[in-house]
Amino acid sequence: MILLRLAGGLGNQIFQLGAALLLTKKIGLRKIVIDDSSLKSYKTKRQNELLNFFDFSKLDLEFQFKKVFLTKLRIPRLLTLKIPGYPFVSDKNFQNALKSPNHFFIFLDGYFQSCLTQENFDEEVKIIKSILLPYKIQVKDGCVIHIRGSDFTEIGWNKVTPKEYYVKAIEIMKSEYRQKKFYIITDDKVYAKSILNNIDFDYQFIGNNIIDDFRLIGSFKYRIISSSTFALWASALGKNEKSIVIAPAYWSPKSERKIYLPNEKRIIYE
Repeated sequence: MILLRLAGGLGNQIFQLGAALLLTKKIGLRKIVIDDSSLKSYKTKRQNELLNFFDFSKLDLEFQFKKVFLTKLRIPRLLTLKIPGYPFVSDKNFQNALKSPNHFFIFLDGYFQSCLTQENFDEEVKIIKSILLPYKIQVKDGCVIHIRGSDFTEIGWNKVTPKEYYVKAIEIMKSEYRQKKFYIITDDKVYAKSILNNIDFDYQFIGNNIIDDFRLIGSFKYRIISSSTFALWASALGKNEKSIVIAPAYWSPKSERKIYLPNEKRIIYE
């Protein structure tokens, strides 16, 4: 089986799920046990969001959500080895696990985003999109903008999407794609207003909760997103046949994002 320690918000959780599903496809293991007990320890309230977005019955796998003592030991993070068949897998040895996996047991503990190749990511999107719960949402014409505030401002990760990033992205949407109406989705309206202040454009706030916000982002044809994994997955799992997505090139300061979204245009601010 694969044992997965779930951590972080929705975007992080999807990356972790994607890593587990990628390995099951590679190895042929049929059981995934997800321990979400660590989510209770976060300062910012976290919960297991996966069941709100995905239908696990569509996969020919056995899923269990339960607390497992082994996850408390954090062995994959404490003892990272790059040897064939090593069962304790973190970001640092994930690619080794894909090449030479343990065929009986794997314990995943990491975020599994920076360690992905583009091929890995594209495969994860394909698998995860196949289990996305159906939804109907009415979307107006225009461009959606995601602004991440709250904890991002506290740790400085908003530096890769400063006001200048949004000014440039909005100007591109207005001049190149003739967008006139903009819709803002954010977890921090006070911070978002400080970013949008004195920018000459027509906008309004939309979205009421994590489920609506996620689905709305992916439903718009035109998108300007933050560096948040939440926004990245909302766009990746959305309607991308004709989408135009403007995104930052970095996850956080000094951490460049190596994977690309469908139809992505990048603006670089380190």
